[in-house]
Amino acid sequence: IAISLFGFSVEDSFAYPVFAQQGYSNPRAANGKLACANCHLNQKAIEIEAPQGVLPNSVFEIEIKVPYDVNRQQISADGKPADLNVGGILILPKGFKLASKKQISPEVKAKNKGVFISPYSTEFDNILVVGPIAGKTHQELIFPVVAPDPDKDADVKY
Repeated sequence: IAISLFGFSVEDSFAYPVFAQQGYSNPRAANGKLACANCHLNQKAIEIEAPQGVLPNSVFEIEIKVPYDVNRQQISADGKPADLNVGGILILPKGFKLASKKQISPEVKAKNKGVFISPYSTEFDNILVVGPIAGKTHQELIFPVVAPDPDKDADVKY
């Protein structure tokens, strides 16, 4: 699992995941650099909680904690100080993908209220993108993920 989290934005840059999605068919370059690094210079220590093992076709959560000083601010589009935004790219092994709305528990839906997580593209549905969202209220990002089913896809091995 590869993770990139960004927490600062640069004024006058097109620093939203949709711009990375439009400009890069694959968010990871051959050298391992993620598309986010082209606009965001921040590297932040994060904590990841994920299960050690999952059953086929089961839904589980990957929780990413983004601890930072909530008193720090960024410059907003109108030039005034504003709270920081957070976001990130979660790269999962092939076959793993975002759980459908029907598969997500009401508890996780409540935790993720106001958070829109989407696949990077139809080609890379194992790469999930979130943000930018308000960092003050979202220092924990929860990704509901569904494991692949080897009975339905012979290419899946785990």
